[in-house]
Amino acid sequence: MTPSARTSRTSRTSRTLLTALLACLALLGPGPTATGTPTAGGGGSGSFPITFRNDTRGAYTDAQIFVTVLGQVTPGQWSYMKPDGTMARINHLEADAPGHLTKNGVNYPDMSFTVAEAGGSVPAPTALRGGRIYLSLGSPVFIPVSPDDQGWGGPDLRNPADPNADVYYDWYEYTYVHGQVAFGGNTTQVDQFGFPMTVRLQQDSSGYDDTQGIALRRAEVMSRYAAAVGPAFRPLQNPYRIVAPRSASAFLDGGDRSGYLQSYIDRTWSHYTAHPFTLTRLGETFAGRVSGSTLTFTKNGAGPFVLRKPTSPDTVACAGALASGNDTEKQLGAEFCAALNRGVALDTAAWYAPAAYYPAGGAKNDYAGFFHTVGLNQRAYGFPYDDVNDQSSVQILANSEPPTRLTLGIGW
Repeated sequence: MTPSARTSRTSRTSRTLLTALLACLALLGPGPTATGTPTAGGGGSGSFPITFRNDTRGAYTDAQIFVTVLGQVTPGQWSYMKPDGTMARINHLEADAPGHLTKNGVNYPDMSFTVAEAGGSVPAPTALRGGRIYLSLGSPVFIPVSPDDQGWGGPDLRNPADPNADVYYDWYEYTYVHGQVAFGGNTTQVDQFGFPMTVRLQQDSSGYDDTQGIALRRAEVMSRYAAAVGPAFRPLQNPYRIVAPRSASAFLDGGDRSGYLQSYIDRTWSHYTAHPFTLTRLGETFAGRVSGSTLTFTKNGAGPFVLRKPTSPDTVACAGALASGNDTEKQLGAEFCAALNRGVALDTAAWYAPAAYYPAGGAKNDYAGFFHTVGLNQRAYGFPYDDVNDQSSVQILANSEPPTRLTLGIGW
């Protein structure tokens, strides 16, 4: 834990006793708590346990692993989780409440708990939209809340002064609404890699039992990355994390590697100027041709639709020209983004052939390709549309009943 974090937190023993007291008070009926207004609690019908397994091999104790869970129990209203699984609305006034966090002279709400405080497991709320589980080692993450309590600020990887720049953190994402929205969650390297995580999702009633993530030691991931990627991608690595190209200023507009994929994009657009474009996948056929900077195409004979030529920053971020227009245009934009990142854009026959992805010596997103080599089952979320052709680490149940259990393994 950093000195500033250690000195700014209330006693962990006191907080544990407070949690127990609030649990007793909850039996008497709902009401405001000392650190926020409750919105919904874990437990009950439709809930499931989230277990935090310490796989750091002794590098960190359970008291040094911090958990920060944010999500919307009520649509449009952000809440955070307490160590007993109850959810409280975010509140910017907690930045100055007793027990607040302080980093670099700035106060932040204390919205975290340790694995030790939770006893290793928490009951999940029966509804959580846009849920994000931050896990951090040795320090909580520092997250500001907007003055209107309508939003919060996650770590900013492009800001060297961000309070989380020297914090080891990673996260898991999920959404679930009992009886309405099936559980879907994933580990992710879309923005960065902090340390290895695994996730086992189980649902006994359906027989679902799947584990995704990275099971290697952190030092091995870091050394393999340095040896595997090209020179343009090596500076993305620092002692705290490996930053994804889409979150690195160097690969975005104005950066010294902002044109990294441009020649490959140019070749792709030239190819589909000289040759017709045809992609058939999942019972759908896209067909068209490039003229100038625009691909004009049809989908199953309907159209026309258009896709503008992307830039290299568009491609690593799956944004701009690749995320514009109507739903059909965005659909093909996602397909092109995946093909360009995977280095197979010139041959649509390879777009749905994983063995062809990330060819040696070819133009491609080395960062994303690397994480597929270390991810369980060669799955990873290395760029925003890495779920095209089911290559990502996402896990989705086939029904909206709760999982039996969700186990997050926290590695080092």
